[in-house]
Amino acid sequence: MSSGSVPSSYVPSVVRTSDGALHVVYAKNVMDGIRIGHTALNTAGTVTGRNDVLASGWSVMDTAPVVVTGGDSSLRVLFGGLQTQSPGFWSQGRMYDATSTTSGADWDLPTETVGLSTHAVQSHGTAATTLADGTPVAGFPLDDTLTWHVGTGYTPDQHYQLAQISNCCMFGASMVRDGDSVWVAWYQNGWSDTGSGTFAMQIYPTVGSPIKAPGSSVGANSVYTGRVALAARAGGGVFAAYCAGAPTCTSIRIWKVGTDQTAKVPGSKLATSIALSTARSGRLWLAWANSTPAVRAMRTSTTGLGVGAVTKPGLPKHGLAYSIAIEGSRAKGDIVLNAGNGIWHTQVLPGLTTKASKTSWRVHRKQKVVFTVRDAKAPVKGATVKIGTLHCKTRAKGTCSITFPASYAQGKHKGKVTKPHYGRAPILVRVR
Repeated sequence: MSSGSVPSSYVPSVVRTSDGALHVVYAKNVMDGIRIGHTALNTAGTVTGRNDVLASGWSVMDTAPVVVTGGDSSLRVLFGGLQTQSPGFWSQGRMYDATSTTSGADWDLPTETVGLSTHAVQSHGTAATTLADGTPVAGFPLDDTLTWHVGTGYTPDQHYQLAQISNCCMFGASMVRDGDSVWVAWYQNGWSDTGSGTFAMQIYPTVGSPIKAPGSSVGANSVYTGRVALAARAGGGVFAAYCAGAPTCTSIRIWKVGTDQTAKVPGSKLATSIALSTARSGRLWLAWANSTPAVRAMRTSTTGLGVGAVTKPGLPKHGLAYSIAIEGSRAKGDIVLNAGNGIWHTQVLPGLTTKASKTSWRVHRKQKVVFTVRDAKAPVKGATVKIGTLHCKTRAKGTCSITFPASYAQGKHKGKVTKPHYGRAPILVRVR
C-alpha cells in the first residue's frame, strides 16, 4: 500500500478519523530526498487515497513521523527535519507539523513548530498526541534527554534528563492522552537494573516521576522493540506492552501503568516489535512480530489485562516485520507493518478460546461432550460448534453440548467454532 522506497528502519504511524477511515503515514525515500507518504483506507481495508504529506523531498528527517487527529477530527503529522541544508524556517531541525482535513486529500505546511529545540531532527523517535481541544503535544528522546512541548507557541520546551551516573540513552518514545493527562513512555538502556528497561511518566498537566515497567530488564539487559507500545484504554487507564526477559524476549507483558498489575501474553516468545491500541468496551488490541518470522495479534478483556486467543495474521510474501502498528477502535484490528519491501496492511478478527469437556474416548461408546467458548475469559453466546454433521450453539454461559453416538467412527475428527465478527477456532476430538 506504500509508494517510494521504505527502508527497514522506517516506522509507520496510524490513526482513525471520525468517518471510520484509517490513515497511515510513513517516511520514504524518493529521488529528491525524504518525503512522508499518506495512505487512507476504508473500514473494509480498501485503499481509498494515496498522496504525499510533503510537496517535495526533505534533506534530513526523523524516520518515525506520527499522525494524530485534532479536536475536530482534522489530521496532523508531526516530524523533525531539515528541508534543506540552507538557512530557512523549515531548515532549523525543529519539530514541524503538516495539517489536513479529515480526508487527508490535501496537506498544508504551516509556518509553525511544536517546540523550540533544533535537535528534533536527530531524535531517537518522534512521540506525539493531542489535548482534548486538538492542541498538539510532541516530544522526542535524544541520548540522555527527553524533550517535549505543548502547542505551537513559543513557551520554553520541557525536559527530563537521566542521571548520568547510572543511565545512558533513551529510545522509541510514544505518547498518549488519558482524559486530561498526557503520558510518555520510552525504552532506556543503562549500566544497572534500575537504569534499563521500559519506563513511563506523566508529562501533562503536571510532570510526574518515571515509573519502570515490572520485569522489563534482567540486570542491565533488556529487549528493545522499537517505538514503545502504549495505549489509553477507553474507560480510563494507560497501558503499555513490552518484552520481559533478556537477552531475548521470553514473553510480552501488558502493564497497567502506575500499578504492579501485568498480564503475560502466551505464545509471545522472541517478540521483536510490539504495538498496542485502544479497542471497544475497554479492551485493547495487541500485535507483535517475532524473529521466526511471524506476526501475531490478540484482543484483551474489557479490563485490558485479560488475555484473549492469539491469532495469526501472516506476513507478506518474502517479507519480514521490522516495525508494526495497530488500530483497534473498530470490531477488527487493522495491522500495518514495515516488511522491508514496503508498508503493508491487513485486518484481523478477535479470536475465540475453546475447550471441550472430553477430547478422547473409546470407540463404540456414546459420549456427551460439553464445549465452552470464551472471548478473553468472557462467555460467548451464539457461537456455533460444528464437528462433521453434528453441531450446537452456545447459550448465555458460553456452553453447549453434542452427544456423539456409539456408532461414531474411530479416528480424529476436526471441527470448528464460528461466530460473526470473530475468527474461526479449530477444535478436535478423537475416538480411539
